[in-house]
Amino acid sequence: MLEPNDPVIESGDFLIATPAMRDANFHRTVILICDHDQQGTFGLVLNRSTGIPIEKVFEQLDPEIAEACSLFFGGPVDQERVFAVRRGVPDEVPGDEVGNGMFLPKDLAESVEQICSGDELLEEYRFFVGYSGWDAGQLEQELQEQSWITVSGIEDLIFDTEPDQLWSQALRSLGGEHTLWSMMPADPEWN
Repeated sequence: MLEPNDPVIESGDFLIATPAMRDANFHRTVILICDHDQQGTFGLVLNRSTGIPIEKVFEQLDPEIAEACSLFFGGPVDQERVFAVRRGVPDEVPGDEVGNGMFLPKDLAESVEQICSGDELLEEYRFFVGYSGWDAGQLEQELQEQSWITVSGIEDLIFDTEPDQLWSQALRSLGGEHTLWSMMPADPEWN
């Protein structure tokens, strides 16, 4: 695992919002970095369910299969688009490995077809509307402002932790002062 705020940002790393985060879109979020280069950064918020059932987007899914899966808020950019992250790298579905055992399918329709046919498990996927994006240097500036902690090695938490507990669990996994942050009330005025 990287030490928190290692200056190297790579695909497959995670951003954990600190209490210093002031943007309401990212308050108490955990973000998967899907792509990072000189032009900027693309990521998906992993712990904000929209409450919209996944079959509202993919009507071909059997409602019994889809009932346990909701659509997630990937970020404030391009909210008309749907993205997916899959745990593990499948042989049958083309896409890009993000790193740390995470995979971005290139063709969502094909992924959904594989799920409908029983060749893929819906539990291995998380679907998102919108994404989080940073221009060149913007994320680095936010890291200097201590709005984020960068880490790797928490991918098991993503699919095995309830979304509303992901932020606090990710912080606890780091120990030290991060454990204290995980216990802070959402609104410091409640303290």
